[in-house]
Amino acid sequence: MSTEDNLADRYGRSRDDRGPIRRNLGVIIVSSVIIVGLVSWVIFTDALGFGPQTSARDLGFEDLTETSVTVEFELTATPGHEVACAVQALNTSFAIVGWKVFIYPPSQQRIRDIKETITTSQPATTGLVYQCWLT
Repeated sequence: MSTEDNLADRYGRSRDDRGPIRRNLGVIIVSSVIIVGLVSWVIFTDALGFGPQTSARDLGFEDLTETSVTVEFELTATPGHEVACAVQALNTSFAIVGWKVFIYPPSQQRIRDIKETITTSQPATTGLVYQCWLT
């Protein structure tokens, strides 16, 4: 008779008497908590980018005067969502000489061409979209 058999006779069972689920119960619980936490984080933060989104692409600027500039850009947004965009004018030193936030109502169009005029404190050499976001 081996030592393992003696121990099993003395104490009533061996380690191998437990089923595979009970043997791995701790690993199953920890793995389940990690998976649920990860899936919850991905859904809550929209880490994969499935939620509503917006972006802007500068198309140009025109009508540079001493006190204003007109900026043209393409706004792409998920239909049905209100969007805000910050438009800025810069001078030759790349300093901001004009800035305004425009709010666009929800639209069923995904892509819209927008022209906005902003007032400047000095002559501007360029105008562009700084950032757009969903409101």
